[in-house]
Amino acid sequence: MPRAKYPPPDDLDETSAALYKKTQKQLEAQGTWSESDVPTLERYVRTTERARLARDGLRGEGGELRLTAKGSQGQLVQHPNVKTAREAERDAHEYAKDLLLTPKAREQHRIAEKAAGQGGPQGSKFGFDD
Repeated sequence: MPRAKYPPPDDLDETSAALYKKTQKQLEAQGTWSESDVPTLERYVRTTERARLARDGLRGEGGELRLTAKGSQGQLVQHPNVKTAREAERDAHEYAKDLLLTPKAREQHRIAEKAAGQGGPQGSKFGFDD
Protein backbone atom coordinates (compact mmCIF):
# COMPACT_ATOMS: atom_id res chain seq x y z
CA MET A 1 0.00 0.00 0.00
CA PRO A 2 1.48 3.38 -0.99
CA ARG A 3 2.29 5.86 1.75
CA ALA A 4 -0.01 8.89 1.89
CA LYS A 5 1.42 12.05 0.37
CA TYR A 6 0.36 14.02 3.45
CA PRO A 7 0.45 11.54 6.35
CA PRO A 8 -0.85 12.48 9.79
CA PRO A 9 1.61 14.05 12.22
CA ASP A 10 3.58 11.47 14.23
CA ASP A 11 2.45 12.84 17.59
CA LEU A 12 -1.26 12.11 17.05
CA ASP A 13 -2.71 9.14 18.90
CA GLU A 14 -4.18 6.23 16.93
CA THR A 15 -7.76 7.53 17.02
CA SER A 16 -6.72 10.98 15.81
CA ALA A 17 -4.43 9.63 13.10
CA ALA A 18 -7.36 7.57 11.78
CA LEU A 19 -9.56 10.70 11.82
CA TYR A 20 -6.87 12.63 9.92
CA LYS A 21 -6.75 9.96 7.19
CA LYS A 22 -10.54 9.61 7.00
CA THR A 23 -11.05 13.38 6.82
CA GLN A 24 -8.39 13.78 4.14
CA LYS A 25 -10.15 11.09 2.06
CA GLN A 26 -13.47 12.89 2.54
CA LEU A 27 -11.96 16.17 1.36
CA GLU A 28 -10.51 14.42 -1.70
CA ALA A 29 -13.84 12.71 -2.44
CA GLN A 30 -15.76 15.99 -2.29
CA GLY A 31 -13.16 17.65 -4.51
CA THR A 32 -12.06 20.27 -2.01
CA TRP A 33 -8.67 18.92 -0.88
CA SER A 34 -5.62 21.06 -1.51
CA GLU A 35 -2.07 20.88 -0.17
CA SER A 36 -2.70 24.22 1.49
CA ASP A 37 -5.37 22.53 3.67
CA VAL A 38 -2.78 20.51 5.62
CA PRO A 39 -2.40 23.03 8.49
CA THR A 40 -6.17 23.46 8.85
CA LEU A 41 -6.69 19.69 8.78
CA GLU A 42 -4.03 19.29 11.48
CA ARG A 43 -5.69 21.96 13.65
CA TYR A 44 -9.10 20.33 13.14
CA VAL A 45 -7.81 16.92 14.19
CA ARG A 46 -5.80 18.28 17.13
CA THR A 47 -8.76 20.21 18.54
CA THR A 48 -10.98 17.16 18.07
CA GLU A 49 -8.37 15.09 19.93
CA ARG A 50 -8.16 17.68 22.72
CA ALA A 51 -11.95 17.67 23.12
CA ARG A 52 -12.05 13.85 23.22
CA LEU A 53 -9.27 13.66 25.81
CA ALA A 54 -10.93 16.34 27.95
CA ARG A 55 -14.26 14.47 27.82
CA ASP A 56 -12.46 11.25 28.75
CA GLY A 57 -11.01 13.09 31.77
CA LEU A 58 -14.53 13.82 32.99
CA ARG A 59 -15.15 10.13 33.64
CA GLY A 60 -14.41 8.67 37.04
CA GLU A 61 -12.94 5.22 37.60
CA GLY A 62 -16.43 3.70 37.57
CA GLY A 63 -17.36 5.53 34.38
CA GLU A 64 -19.52 8.13 36.11
CA LEU A 65 -19.57 11.63 34.66
CA ARG A 66 -17.87 14.23 36.92
CA LEU A 67 -18.85 17.76 35.96
CA THR A 68 -17.62 19.29 39.19
CA ALA A 69 -14.37 19.24 41.14
CA LYS A 70 -13.22 20.59 44.49
CA GLY A 71 -11.91 24.13 44.36
CA SER A 72 -8.89 25.47 46.24
CA GLN A 73 -11.00 26.08 49.34
CA GLY A 74 -12.95 22.83 49.15
CA GLN A 75 -15.95 24.30 47.35
CA LEU A 76 -17.51 22.63 44.29
CA VAL A 77 -16.51 24.22 41.00
CA GLN A 78 -16.98 23.27 37.39
CA HIS A 79 -14.50 20.58 36.39
CA PRO A 80 -11.72 22.25 34.31
CA ASN A 81 -12.16 19.69 31.53
CA VAL A 82 -15.70 20.93 30.88
CA LYS A 83 -14.34 24.27 29.66
CA THR A 84 -11.46 22.61 27.79
CA ALA A 85 -13.83 20.23 25.97
CA ARG A 86 -16.32 23.00 25.15
CA GLU A 87 -13.66 25.33 23.75
CA ALA A 88 -11.94 22.56 21.77
CA GLU A 89 -15.27 21.42 20.28
CA ARG A 90 -16.09 25.00 19.29
CA ASP A 91 -12.65 25.40 17.66
CA ALA A 92 -12.98 22.03 15.87
CA HIS A 93 -16.36 23.11 14.50
CA GLU A 94 -14.83 26.30 13.09
CA TYR A 95 -12.07 24.31 11.37
CA ALA A 96 -14.67 21.85 10.08
CA LYS A 97 -16.58 24.74 8.51
CA ASP A 98 -13.37 26.05 6.93
CA LEU A 99 -12.74 22.60 5.44
CA LEU A 100 -16.37 22.37 4.22
CA LEU A 101 -17.01 19.34 6.42
CA THR A 102 -20.28 20.51 7.96
CA PRO A 103 -23.61 19.92 6.19
CA LYS A 104 -24.34 23.66 6.08
CA ALA A 105 -20.91 24.51 4.61
CA ARG A 106 -21.27 21.78 1.97
CA GLU A 107 -24.73 23.01 1.06
CA GLN A 108 -23.61 26.65 0.84
CA HIS A 109 -20.77 25.67 -1.49
CA ARG A 110 -22.91 23.17 -3.42
CA ILE A 111 -20.47 20.34 -2.82
CA ALA A 112 -23.03 17.62 -3.64
CA GLU A 113 -23.93 19.28 -6.94
CA LYS A 114 -20.30 19.73 -7.93
CA ALA A 115 -19.45 16.14 -6.98
CA ALA A 116 -22.36 14.95 -9.12
CA GLY A 117 -21.14 17.11 -12.01
CA GLN A 118 -24.10 19.51 -11.80
CA GLY A 119 -22.27 22.78 -11.11
CA GLY A 120 -25.52 24.76 -10.90
CA PRO A 121 -29.05 24.80 -9.59
CA GLN A 122 -30.32 22.05 -11.92
CA GLY A 123 -30.91 18.64 -10.34
CA SER A 124 -31.89 17.97 -6.76
CA LYS A 125 -30.18 19.16 -3.60
CA PHE A 126 -28.05 16.02 -3.47
CA GLY A 127 -27.09 15.90 -7.15
CA PHE A 128 -29.70 13.31 -8.14
CA ASP A 129 -32.15 13.84 -10.98
CA ASP A 130 -35.76 14.16 -9.87
